[in-house]
Amino acid sequence: MNRLTLKLAVRTLHTGTVGTKGPTGRDLFNRMNSCIRDNDPSGAWHNYQQLLHMRTTEQPHSLNRSLFAQTPRPRDLPLSARPYIHDAHSRILRVLHINSIHGYSRPHLDQLAQWAAQYVREAAADSHVLAASDVNTLLHVFAVQRNGTAADHVWQYATLTGVVADVTNYNAYINACLRAGNYGRAFEVVREMRERGVQPSTWTQAYLIRLYGETGDLESARREFARACRNSPWTGVAETSSIGTKYWQEKTDDHGVYGLGIGTFNEMLGVLGRNGLMSEMRDLFMRFTGLSVEATESELQARAQHTGLRPNAHTFHELIHWHATYWDMDTAVNIVRLMSKCGVRPVPKTLKLIVTPQTAERDVETCAQIAILLREEYGVQVSQSVVRIIETAREKAEEMEEQIKSAESQNPTFLQTLSNLTGLSGSAAPPKDS
Repeated sequence: MNRLTLKLAVRTLHTGTVGTKGPTGRDLFNRMNSCIRDNDPSGAWHNYQQLLHMRTTEQPHSLNRSLFAQTPRPRDLPLSARPYIHDAHSRILRVLHINSIHGYSRPHLDQLAQWAAQYVREAAADSHVLAASDVNTLLHVFAVQRNGTAADHVWQYATLTGVVADVTNYNAYINACLRAGNYGRAFEVVREMRERGVQPSTWTQAYLIRLYGETGDLESARREFARACRNSPWTGVAETSSIGTKYWQEKTDDHGVYGLGIGTFNEMLGVLGRNGLMSEMRDLFMRFTGLSVEATESELQARAQHTGLRPNAHTFHELIHWHATYWDMDTAVNIVRLMSKCGVRPVPKTLKLIVTPQTAERDVETCAQIAILLREEYGVQVSQSVVRIIETAREKAEEMEEQIKSAESQNPTFLQTLSNLTGLSGSAAPPKDS
């Protein structure tokens, strides 16, 4: 046996594959990192899977194992995938950060969720211990997908592998339960968090307000919001109730931790909108931001000296969404104008909150005019989903007109009878607005 044959035999023994054929473990690992830096999730995941496949096919030759050393030599390590598996598990999660992805679609989100589920299986098979940030990344993916079962599996795996959950992990899990509609489990997680002595944060309180709102407990949501106001540095901005909440146990000192942050404020706006309290919603916005929905230039100038909250995109989107839902399109458009005046740029999501299948079926022409307005005045790109919604609603309207014409031609007295009935019912007093 010459030296070249012996060298190839040693490499086959230690790595299970001949190093001269195909990419090595180091090559795949470097390619994966390069794709992550270039923001190429598909390429990164492809190289990650190839690295895992190489690891599973690497088996030392059983017959010649006793003839050579059991430990691979340093120069043979780059050929193997095993030395890079642990780091690959840690780094591949960067492609699952949804906060860095703009305009993802439902198929894209389903692909990310599929990758996250496969990652959990592979990490569990390798006994890989998740970091606290890894747990948050996985929970966020399944929260956006509204997959409560997968979020429960991630939490169980993190607990079994000894991850010491901090307040950010609990907040991420509570949010995942909320998005999936598992409200009972969300309350259990909050209680578990307090029993273990984990100090809650402002986001914990924000999620609790949303939880109360989702379960229809409006008074508890108001009490929790009032508690945040009392612990805020600008308690004089609003009239806050002296009613507290006894939900939290007194195992840790919450004084100074809670405060009225923009996240808590946005959640309270959402609770009011969900309950149809639009007037109270606008009053709350004006009281804490110093701005009315139809703000004038003087109000905007006085806003610079205001010590209250500064609204962000989520704040305006909550207002736009619920006003459009209750068909107050004029106010929704005024909020878009106010949004632009405050330095917050309207985006395609802003238009999607106004033009929905429900609003388009009610008045497709108004929705089309708003889409044109946002495109021409604010440069908002009209997405394909909005175009499809408007086209579908217009086709339904045209089909309805054809049906009415057909009915009129078959029975000329039909529309006259319908008009008389409508006139009789229209003479009654209109229902009281709730």
